[in-house]
Amino acid sequence: MKLGELHVLHFDGTAGAHAAAGLALAGERAQAWVLTTCQRAVIVAAGRAAREALERHLPADTAPSRYEGVEAYAFLLRFACGLESKLLGETEIFGQIKESWRAFSALPSIQSRQLVSVIQCLFQDTKEVRASQLSALGSASYGSQVRRLLGTVSAGPTLLLGAGQLAQAVAPWIETDELVLWNRTPDRAHELARLVQERHPQRVCRVLEDAGAELAGWSQAGDVVVCVPADAQRDPRRIAAWSARRGHGGRIVHLGLDRDDAQSAAWAGVPGLTSLTALFDMLRAQSDQRRVQVARARRACAEKAVLRSLGPNATQPHGWEDLAAFATISP
Repeated sequence: MKLGELHVLHFDGTAGAHAAAGLALAGERAQAWVLTTCQRAVIVAAGRAAREALERHLPADTAPSRYEGVEAYAFLLRFACGLESKLLGETEIFGQIKESWRAFSALPSIQSRQLVSVIQCLFQDTKEVRASQLSALGSASYGSQVRRLLGTVSAGPTLLLGAGQLAQAVAPWIETDELVLWNRTPDRAHELARLVQERHPQRVCRVLEDAGAELAGWSQAGDVVVCVPADAQRDPRRIAAWSARRGHGGRIVHLGLDRDDAQSAAWAGVPGLTSLTALFDMLRAQSDQRRVQVARARRACAEKAVLRSLGPNATQPHGWEDLAAFATISP
């Protein structure tokens, strides 16, 4: 497939899950590569006809960003390098993308066969950009930031709510003797416990089986990490259980609570709370060097995309007449 035939639809926020669900209900998930994360959904299709066919099955209230050809490849490269994430340069996203592609390419799909050469180039270029532009950026993962925010472990177990992609990324970074897990689907919490103990065999890892046990966990925890969205029904009881503990130490790192969330007011003033918004505010206070690195990485993604459009080998030399293609790249 030529790069000019690459099409990408990008849905930000909750619209992404809505769009992905719409395709699943229509039975169209095998007709395009659909990547979903906690922040977005990205649909990758080979050819305009395939993209337009998919769009007919999308919910009417969704308004994706559309990319085609070089712009589509540059977006995917920024996405894989963590440059489209709120946590700039995050490292977990590339693993999620590779796992998603592995699952999609295993399907008997014409689209996966058409996309395979482009995706192979994408993975190669992602590794090169990360190595050349982002290797000195410092630890850039949600797990590393949570560990930094928690600092010295408080007395008592650490309670982790959630078992999705975000919780899986965070759990191995939590330094605690005892990790207590809760998820509304206990089987997923048990699977996360298994993964954690494979990495840290010495760590005690318990799963709470019901909502009552979860509230008791808030009462007993030294620290809490929340990787689920705010919940108007459960949150008041969680806050009450936390506030009623003996002593008032410990921290809550709530990665499901954003400034614009309707539930943010309920959490105002809760002792020891750091929200997702506060985390991002902290990360915005970046050094000049970090901003320069990110800008260089974005430009490298654009340059890689242009080179891929000029030939199959992104590193091959080209004639002077091809230099005009780079004039459209913003510094």
